[in-house]
Amino acid sequence: MTNRRNRGRTLSIALAVVAAFALAGCAVTPSTPSEFSLVQYPAAGFAGIYAQTTHATKSIDMEIYELMDPLEEQALIAAHKRGVTVRVLLDAAYESRVRNEPTAALLRAGGVQVRFGPSSTIFHIKTTTFDGTTSDISTANLTPQYYSTTRDAAIVDSYPVHVEAIEKTFENDWNGNDPATDEANAPGLVWSPNAEQAMIDQISSAKVSVQFTSEELSDPYIYRALATDAERGVHCEVVMMDDPDWAKAFGQVTAAGCVVHVLPDTATGLYIHEKLVLVDSGTTNASVLLGSQNASYSSLAFNRELSIVLTTAQAPSVVAEITRTFESDFAAAKSWPR
Repeated sequence: MTNRRNRGRTLSIALAVVAAFALAGCAVTPSTPSEFSLVQYPAAGFAGIYAQTTHATKSIDMEIYELMDPLEEQALIAAHKRGVTVRVLLDAAYESRVRNEPTAALLRAGGVQVRFGPSSTIFHIKTTTFDGTTSDISTANLTPQYYSTTRDAAIVDSYPVHVEAIEKTFENDWNGNDPATDEANAPGLVWSPNAEQAMIDQISSAKVSVQFTSEELSDPYIYRALATDAERGVHCEVVMMDDPDWAKAFGQVTAAGCVVHVLPDTATGLYIHEKLVLVDSGTTNASVLLGSQNASYSSLAFNRELSIVLTTAQAPSVVAEITRTFESDFAAAKSWPR
């Protein structure tokens, strides 16, 4: 997390988890396309989460790296005042503790329950569950100064198996338990800590193409997986910010045959904060991993993070729209090295 803003399973894995549930005697109802929708930032704006907060009737459980949005803060307080149980868990391990303190004080004054994650773990997750029925799995912090210029996305997930697992993990984190061992597994959810292999597996599952974007690319196992894809004939595209911190990774993947495009890091231009691995786009086997995990060892191996893997069969419109956005950003960016 060294950039200007200081921020901050594949299908085979999902099937393996389904098999584990079956062996345990637990039925897993298949998800349907109606249970997933995409919010693509910055174009969508953040009115959606304000509306979700306003319309909640029972509970709101938010686990987030940075919360500095006055509109959302007031909506959370208003929800509490109308009888909704509102709990907000904020990061304390990185610089965000300082930035989150005023928010914590304001929310507590309004009656909202607020806790900080343990200082030993960076809580880089951005996930909110409403009424125990819908969870937003997002790449975006709630920091308005970046809303208009930042590429981010959220999956609005109402698949009960996912929502239940996310709520169980929230309870774990809210009660201060070890995030390294106590997340609730569910098909398609990728939790950090210990998510490095899941991202590698997603990349390695590509048969035709792999398209990758992230705020960071410093984990050598991740960029070696991209390079290996290119070496075996998979069409590989990467779009990120033009940051010298990723020059080593860019050099290795381009030498293997990946095409890297970069956007200039300016105050007013589009900033890539989204994190996704899209494989085999345009085919019936397409899938995407999207969430809060950067391609850094810290993010994948130590932080509290959450991403989701969706296939075309599960969410065709979501995968199609993610593909269109990636292709638009890739086309607008310039070849690396510039």
